[in-house]
Amino acid sequence: MSMASKNKILIVLQGILWHFKSKNKFKKDKHKNILIILELPGIGDAVLQINVLYHLSRVMKDQSDYKLYIAGSKITCNFLENIKSTFDIELVEVDFSFENRSNFSIFKDNYLKLNSRYYCYIISFDNLSSYTKALIIGLEYGGIVFSEDQITKKYLSKDFILRLLLKNINLIKTNYSTQLLTHKLLVYKNILNFFLKCVNKDLFVNKYEEYKIPILVQTIKIEDNYCILSAGIAQGHDYPYRSWNIEKFAAVANFILENTDLTICLVGTKDDEVANSELYNMIKMKNRVIDLTTKTSFAEWVEVLRNAEFVFGNDSGYIHLASMLRTKSFVIAGFWNYGRFLPYSDDVEVCAKPIDIRTDKPKCALCNFIKHKCIEKVECDKKVIKDGIYKCIDDITAEMAIEAVKSYYIGQKG
Repeated sequence: MSMASKNKILIVLQGILWHFKSKNKFKKDKHKNILIILELPGIGDAVLQINVLYHLSRVMKDQSDYKLYIAGSKITCNFLENIKSTFDIELVEVDFSFENRSNFSIFKDNYLKLNSRYYCYIISFDNLSSYTKALIIGLEYGGIVFSEDQITKKYLSKDFILRLLLKNINLIKTNYSTQLLTHKLLVYKNILNFFLKCVNKDLFVNKYEEYKIPILVQTIKIEDNYCILSAGIAQGHDYPYRSWNIEKFAAVANFILENTDLTICLVGTKDDEVANSELYNMIKMKNRVIDLTTKTSFAEWVEVLRNAEFVFGNDSGYIHLASMLRTKSFVIAGFWNYGRFLPYSDDVEVCAKPIDIRTDKPKCALCNFIKHKCIEKVECDKKVIKDGIYKCIDDITAEMAIEAVKSYYIGQKG
């Protein structure tokens, strides 16, 4: 057994030990504390939860005896602070990163940060991992609200003991369908409404509107109309093989430059530097390209996204951020979690839905949730080993992407 496996067992045992230790050590607080778990470390996950955080804080402000806390990773906390969207909720930085989930010392440190008060409720707008269940079973709390996918039994059975030790569970069951997952925005909205009823049957969101991220800075001004391209993806992601071919990005970039008067801005972090550099070298009209990769602060990057004519890129967090900023976006989309983030279904009410560019649905769709044995999945596995890319992404041609830009941007401009 590896050291990582041993540590994971030790983490579960420690969580169970904390659960059975004597409780009632916290004095009665003048506030009723609510802990919001933002477990997933991706920017896209945080972006999609901003609306429910906004409405939750707005409703609870009228309940003066309640105090809200967010437990999130450093990336999540920094993101909310940088876009000035903490909504006066106190942030508690914990390490939810996947690479440290077998680190026993970090697990204990996370527990100490959270085990400082009694929570009348713990709420997660998403599924809870075994790691987080082990973390919170030893906390003092009154009730817990979270969602749980139903299309696969592995999530329901692998942490059976931890589920038994969670008390006063209010569970929102989602995703029974094996054809299309429920979009995250709809799940989050349902959980918010359910949670408010748990707190007080008379609490509800009077008018559910899309939150507007405030203008952050005005230091970067690009004189010409421009669009944004980014060929990279966030590192450490669950789905690392979703990055489209650079040559295809270049074909789209050259089409845009030849058929519009737009300037192209390349944006991204250090993680995107290599991909964007390769893309820049393949673009013909370099005099109409501005490479801002690693050259903007986070706030400046947000404003560059906000003021673009459109954004074109891989399935990554900035696509959802563009949607929240009311910026048109084109996204190279696959099927590993079809419906969960993309596409935005008709009943998702946002001002700027991303425009999906994808192939016909393969038989191996939802491969992250369902174990497939079809020939399409076999071919995809071979493609990942050989070329480091999912087949449903690689099968998207440059011509398909160009046609989408022609239809939904050039055609609409007349």
